[in-house]
Order: sequence, then structure tokens, then C-alpha cells
Amino acid sequence: MERYLVEEFYKADHDAFERHANAGSELELLFPLSSVGFTQSSVDIVQDYSMVSYCCETIAPFISVISSGYENKDRIHLYFRITCKSTDTSSLREELAYFSEVISQELTVYDDIDVISFWATVAEYEESFDKRVFHFPDLINGYWANLVNQGHSEIASEYHKSERKYFNKLYRKYPEQSYLFWRNPLSIDFADPIYFSTENWIIPPGTDLNGALALYSGIGHTTRLEQAEKVHYNGSLVLVSDTAALYFRQLDQLFHSIKCTALLLAQRHSPTPELHLNAIITHDPGFQGHLFKDNNVPGKKAHSFTRTVKIDTEQISYHLSELGDIVVAGYKDFKYVFFSESPLSFEQLKELNKFLYPAYAKTQTILEASVTEECKWPELDDEKFEELCYDILYCDPRFDSNTIQKMGNSRSRDGGRDIVIKTRTVPGRPPELYVFQCKYLSTRTSLSAAKLPNAANVIMQYGAQGYGVFTTTVIDATLYDMLAGFVKNGHLHNYHCWSRYELERFLNRHQMIKRKYFTP
Repeated sequence: MERYLVEEFYKADHDAFERHANAGSELELLFPLSSVGFTQSSVDIVQDYSMVSYCCETIAPFISVISSGYENKDRIHLYFRITCKSTDTSSLREELAYFSEVISQELTVYDDIDVISFWATVAEYEESFDKRVFHFPDLINGYWANLVNQGHSEIASEYHKSERKYFNKLYRKYPEQSYLFWRNPLSIDFADPIYFSTENWIIPPGTDLNGALALYSGIGHTTRLEQAEKVHYNGSLVLVSDTAALYFRQLDQLFHSIKCTALLLAQRHSPTPELHLNAIITHDPGFQGHLFKDNNVPGKKAHSFTRTVKIDTEQISYHLSELGDIVVAGYKDFKYVFFSESPLSFEQLKELNKFLYPAYAKTQTILEASVTEECKWPELDDEKFEELCYDILYCDPRFDSNTIQKMGNSRSRDGGRDIVIKTRTVPGRPPELYVFQCKYLSTRTSLSAAKLPNAANVIMQYGAQGYGVFTTTVIDATLYDMLAGFVKNGHLHNYHCWSRYELERFLNRHQMIKRKYFTP
């Protein structure tokens, strides 16, 4: 497969490119998001997303797309990758040559006027987002995520005389952005409305929830969501289903989303908007400060009318995915999707079990399944253990199973990588590369940091944002300390450790995988 960095395409052998493309070979085209990770300016990042989206949509008629997504060429350079086959090689080559020169400004065929024209066309393209259907909606979600959260404030303060007028005009056109949400771009694969923020999603009635999860989070259509019990425990809300228990720490963001729905979105999408409108309370607290009030006009006073939403928390329902990483809250006829990272530990689950009454049977099921029996580790060898770890990661919904790679056999020269995989892509958050090592050891020993001497080199060499280990024994404190130090020093975003105890509890609750590797 031939790979081409678009900004360097002007240096490529164009005849060789046409031969490969006309022969039906797969091509990988990488478009640079040069500002991401290099600038504090959200405006520059937004412009990158817009430019790359324009380029990708322009070549879409000339290719057959196999896959697409974000890719780190190294630890800090982010690209948008399209894997494809050419359907019109001449047009594709011509566009790539044009993009390469105007992006890199290594001008041979084109000149400065062409560069100015290119960026003017990109600016016009931005103005047409509401009218377009996109082949690559992830780029538009990246555009809105940066513009809504930081870009508008930067534009208003640096490029406009009146921030008030800028935001008044903006919120008349996109009222949901006043709550830091943006509407999903229309795509060739999904036309139902969704409202994204960097914290959660709002799903209007009639929108295909499973389809939205499949397209935007990597979850398959067969994802099972189980009803969860609500428990107020240790001052927090705990959600419990038959297979998972977690702290729900996004309650404030849920109320914020419900308020956005009631005040703005219900009239647009709900078949019964009166269900939401009757909860809106408007009152005037007097002559107080107001965001868009003009305090500089003598003799002019502005009332500050406040609109609040009364939320009946007893009407909120919750559903969890099997591993508890997805929470779907339902209120009236809207749904709210959250991605959770706060599961209860085994000890916390035992403590919770002492206090649970309505949800006792469900938590008891989880505990009993987790500690039913030990695994017969001597039945495995190095290769079988790596295959078991592969299956566990393949079924883990936190990761994109389409990106998993097992790096050869257990004794092969894998550069310290047994399995590599990327996290799912979610709007506004590019996927992260994880490197996992599998250590099949005697249960009489432990896995320490000394037994992974090249961990730091592996992380740096392959630009991993996450790291993980699987082992058939216990994990030494030195390894936990080492990985925590990597996170603290910025070398890693996160890590996952699976000792024999985590593996046995997981396998006891997932008998299908366990039966594949162990005798009854």
C-alpha cells in the first residue's frame, strides 16, 4: 500500500502514483492538521479542520473510500488518513498536486494568487456547512468542537469591536451553541439530528441511537444497553446493572443538557413540546447584571429575566452498556449519552453491596460471577495467552476492534509490542494509540517494572498515548509506580493493568471467552 503525505505530494513521482492508482492498488492519503498540538490558538486549529475537510470532500468523487480516521505520524503530528482506491486517477492526481503546493507553499506550477484563491475558497466552504452532506463528518465535528469551546471567544475578543453583538448574532443562528452544543453535520451515512458537546450527546426523539453509536463511537449495532438502578451512595449517584456498577459524576452536565433541551431543542424536535415547556419558569430578579446588557447608556436600565427549568429527577431513567463505559440517560422523550470512566472497584462494590436493597440482587450477580472460580493458567502457553488477551481487547468497547493488531507470534521480534489498538473515535476527541504487552508468568512470581525495561522506549518510539499489560500473576507496586510516573510526566495519557485477578473476574463474567481457552 502506497502512503502519501499530501503536503509533500509535490515531491512524489506522479507517474508512479498513476500506475499504482490505475492498477487498483490501495492508497493512503494523509492530510495534515498542522496546528493541533503546536498552537494555543483555537482559530488556527479550526482553520486546519476546515481546510482538511475541504480537501477531503473535494477528492471524494474521485475515490472509493475503504476507511478513514485520525493518525499520529509521530507523537505530536496529527493527520487525517483516508484509505481508498482511485476511481478517477487523473482528477485525483491533479487535486492532490494542487493541494500539496498551496498547503506547503512550495510553488512550482501554481503561484501566490492561487494560494490566496485557495484560502478564499476554504472560507466560502465554511459558510456552506449547513447546506452540505459530508463524506467525512469527523472533521466537521472537530471543527465545531474547537470553535464552540474556545474559537468563538477568541474571534469575538480579537477580531470584533463588540463581543455582545458577535454572540447575539451567533446565538440567533445557532442557539444550541450558547450551551456549548453543536448539531452533527449531515453525512452520507447518517441524517438524523444529534447534538454534540465535548462532555456528552443529546439524542432527539426519532434519532437512531444505535446507528449514532455505531457511526460516531465505534459501537456496533448489537450493543446491549441494560436498565440500571439508581443508588445514592457516599454522597454520589451510583448506577447498577446486571453486569456493571459505576459512579455517575456528570449529573450537573445532564441537568445542563436537559435545560438546553427544554429551552431550545424541544420545540424543534419533540412531537409533544408541551411536555418540556410546562417545566420552564421565567422570573425577573430585578435590575441585575446581564451578559448582553448595555451598561454604558445613561438612563437606560435592562431587566434580567431568568429562565430556569424544573427537572423531576425521579423521571430520569438510566441504561448502561455491558462494561459500564456508556451511560444513556432518558428524560421525557430525549436521550443523553455519556462516556464513563468511573467504575467501582471490587472493594467498593463489596461495600456498596452492604447498603443496597432494591438493587441487591443485581450487584450480587456481578460479585458471584466475578469470584466463582479460578482459571487453570497452566493449560495455556505464551502464544495462547496472547490470543486470550487479543480476544479481551477485541471485545472491549473502549477500543476500536477494527484497529487491533497482534504483532507476530509470542517469541517474534515485536519491538516490545504484543498487541496495538486504538480507542474509539468520538466527536472532538481523536483516537489514542495503546500498546499492550502480554506476560505469561508463573503464579509464584510477580510482574515488576524490572521485567519491562523497555516500556519507556516503546511508548516514545511508537508515539503511544496509552500503555497496558496483561499477566497471569500479580503486579508489583514498582510497575504501578512506573506507569503512574509516565502519566504524571506527560509521557502517557492513561494505562490499563490486567493481573490474574482482573482477568479471572472478567472471564468468570464472560464465559464465552473463558470456554474457548480453558477446560471445564
